[in-house]
Amino acid sequence: MEPALDLAVGDIREETGELELHAGTTVTGACLTLVSDRPYWAVFNVGDSRVYQLRGDVLEQVTVDHSVVQEMVDAGRITRAQADRHPDGNIITRAVGVGDAAEADYWLLPVTARLRLLVCSDGLTKELADAEIRGHLLRADDAATAVRDLVVHALENGGRDNVTAVVVDVLRIDPAADASEAPRRRGLRR
Repeated sequence: MEPALDLAVGDIREETGELELHAGTTVTGACLTLVSDRPYWAVFNVGDSRVYQLRGDVLEQVTVDHSVVQEMVDAGRITRAQADRHPDGNIITRAVGVGDAAEADYWLLPVTARLRLLVCSDGLTKELADAEIRGHLLRADDAATAVRDLVVHALENGGRDNVTAVVVDVLRIDPAADASEAPRRRGLRR
């Protein structure tokens, strides 16, 4: 996965290298991989685009934002509620396409049946609270409906930034490959 991410970052640098001023971009995603013959989602991010997982009725933000505001939350200087309205909410601390090579963070998530993943831009999360995101993901019968509902409601709430969402549903898996008992590995780095 790292070589593919490095290639994508190289392409971004090549395209933006001619520009005198550019802000860089974020990248986040998930790909299916096998670890000890068990399926896992390899999740990665640079910036403030996010990956969430919905297991049952519990929504969890998997990725950690690379932002000034997240650093303030981590340091205990502001609360999560204050972060959602903070004026520096759009300042990221890592991006691809500017400066030194941006280092991605990685997580491995066990793949289980009835898992729903959401990969989204900050344009979605700045317009919808986590509780709203959870509600849309729970109500939607399929991934396409979930994406449509999330994007429509984010745009209705103001849509001041690009709004991107991808939803992946794991409907079933081979019982021999079930990773539900496998440990979750967090915060892997290259």
